[in-house]
This record gives sequence, structure tokens and C-alpha cells, in this order.
Amino acid sequence: MRTRSRAGGLRRYGLPLVAVVAVAAALVPAQAVATAQQPRVAVEDPEYPPPPTPGDLRSDPEIASIMQDADYALKYSMAVVAADPSTSYPAGSIEEDLRTGILSMPADRQKSAAEAARQMIADPAVRKREFGRHGAIEPAKYAQLGFSGVFTPDTVPFDRVALKNRLTDRAARIEAVHRAEEAAAMDMARKYQIPAHLWIPTLTSLDYRIERVKCADETNPEWPGDDEIAMGGVAVGHNGVTTKVGQFMVRDDFDDDEVKVYADPGKLFHRFDLTGAGAWPRTYSTVVMLAEKDGSGFADAINTVWAKVKNDVLAVIEKAIAGVLTGYLGAALAEAIGKAVAWLVGVFFDWLFELFQDDLFDPGTHYVYLPNRYEWMYKNAADYGWTNFRLPTGTFTFNGHGGSYKVNVHWQVNP
Repeated sequence: MRTRSRAGGLRRYGLPLVAVVAVAAALVPAQAVATAQQPRVAVEDPEYPPPPTPGDLRSDPEIASIMQDADYALKYSMAVVAADPSTSYPAGSIEEDLRTGILSMPADRQKSAAEAARQMIADPAVRKREFGRHGAIEPAKYAQLGFSGVFTPDTVPFDRVALKNRLTDRAARIEAVHRAEEAAAMDMARKYQIPAHLWIPTLTSLDYRIERVKCADETNPEWPGDDEIAMGGVAVGHNGVTTKVGQFMVRDDFDDDEVKVYADPGKLFHRFDLTGAGAWPRTYSTVVMLAEKDGSGFADAINTVWAKVKNDVLAVIEKAIAGVLTGYLGAALAEAIGKAVAWLVGVFFDWLFELFQDDLFDPGTHYVYLPNRYEWMYKNAADYGWTNFRLPTGTFTFNGHGGSYKVNVHWQVNP
């Protein structure tokens, strides 16, 4: 938001008003948009259901244990860096990314953040509550070790045997589904007399697209100035590889009921390559962050951090399952990582909200399931929910800062 400021909350602590996540697939019919021009008048909201999520971690207790430990470490890194942003860290580290974001803020916000963080890390009891096992490490020592130094494959507490068994079992079930889907595709080809040359061609890519962003209610205070809303995030592929989606400006002058419309088929948020080797079916996820642009680079720094945390998490899991030989393990692992990243983003922002008492946008998740690789199965295939290679539109509602934004999104595959 331009030409205004806020007291208290994250502003008091020196953090930006970051915010929302969206990982994984919305199954909702998309509507074509005729123009990219944004009207200055009220627009009716299309009634689309919220996107489905990949689920929580209750069914994966070992993954849950790993992610809880990662959450504690990330919070400690945040607090240590905020306490003294003048201290530099190794290039490319999570701490240096956080520091870069904090240093982009105004001096008064850096100062208030440092004061609050120092109070937090000075109390051993508070550290234990907020940072779990990592809280036993003195702040100066933690600053030397950093996230990657405390969160390692050999030190994270979880049941390694149970994790290996769970992922192996999941991989076997994915393989069974894959074989069933392949058989079903052949049966449908015969049933509808689809010539072989029409169903043999396979998909090339998967797009996640933003159709429109509406300011249902401008953030507070609503006068003077307008909302500056930016978007960015993280994409999680079927093999568990995470890619940062760079932040971009949606619009810098949102007022109540104003809409930013992207011409059909919508703005490309991220494109996944589907031509590489790997098992089917596949799952893909996208973590989308909606942020009120405040002139600092903290929100974009957080986007970078998610991918690095995910890589450390993946290293912990891969060491635990080393030696497992199945072509479908990657698919099982990607599914687990998608849930894990979504969970971590959510609890981290919840922590920021509770700790700093500010109205962050609520996190959301978005997930998609691709049953097989054949083009014709996604063209007006009622059995799979796709219409002309496109899933129905979904609407995220992001509430925070006394305001509300609605974002319409959809997935589509490309022949």
C-alpha cells in the first residue's frame, strides 16, 4: 500500500506484510476473459469453489516429525537474523537470504525487529518453546551453525525404518494405480474407437495460470493511498524438485471492487515440463504468495527460502530411504514433499501472526493430479474432469490486513 503506514504487529517487529500461499491443484471450470484491461467499477464475483488441497501430514507421521523440526529451525534462523541484521552469513544460506530481505526494510522497522527478536532469543524457556530442540543452542552458536548446520540427515529425530516402509508402500500403490490407468486408457480407446495415432501422442507441459485478482475489500487503513499487491511463490514438481517463482506486481492501485484481469488463458504463473522420464500418475503443487508490496524485498526473500528449506528436507528423507529400488518412489516422495512444503509455509505464517500480532493473509494450498500421459484423455474427458485440456477454475479468498482479495486460478495441460 502506498503513502501509508501501520503501527504494531509485523510492522513493530520489522517484518513485511507477506503472504499467501497456494500449493497444488484447483479443479474448477475456467472462464474465458476477453480483455486484460482492469475496470474501475464493481465486478460480480464468479462463484467458484476453493481449490482442493493435498491434505495435511497426519497420515505421514514421519514426514510430520521432519517438518516440525525444520519449522523450529527456520523460526530460530529468523529470530537470530532479525536480532542483529548487521551480521553477515555465508552467501546462498537461508540466513543470508533472510538478512537481505530485512536490510531492504526502512531503518525504523529494522530497529524494532531487532529489539523484539533479542528479547525472544535471550530467554532459554522461550527458545525451547519456540524452537524445540534447537532452542538449547545459544544464539551466538546458532548463528554460526545456521539452518543447514542444525537440520541435517543425521540429527533430525524421526523413525527412519517407518518412513522407508511408508514410502515404499505408497510407491507400490502408485504403481498399481498407474497400471490401472494405463489399462483404462486402452479400454476407453477401444470403447470410443479412438485410432492409435490419436491417443499415442503425449502431453508436453502443465501450466498454472492466474485468471483474475479482485480487491473485495482494500486493506486498512483505506485512506489515503491504494493497495500495491504482488505475487510470487514456489512450484513443486512430480519428482520433488522445488523451483522459486519470482515475485511480480499484480497491480499498484487496488481500491475496493477493482479487478486485475489477465486475458485468456490467464497469466502463466509456472510451467512444468511433462516430457521427462518418470512414473505416472503424477502430482504437482504450487505455493503462491500474495503480498502487499511495501517497498522491501522481504517477501521475495521468503520465496527463495522455501526452496532451500525443501532441499534440506529432501536430503534428510533421501538418506533415510537410500537403497530402495522402485521406479515409483520418486512419485511417492514428490507427493509427500508437496504436502510438507504446504504445511511448513502455513505454520510459519501462523507463527508470525501469533508472535507479531498482525493480520497476515491466510495461507492456502493448490494441488493437481495427472492420471496418465495421453493427450486425448484430457480433451473433454468427463471421466477425468478436464475440458479441452483445462481444469475448472478455483477461487482463493485471502483475508488479512483488514482487507480481502479473491484470486481465480486454473491448471491446464498442453499437447
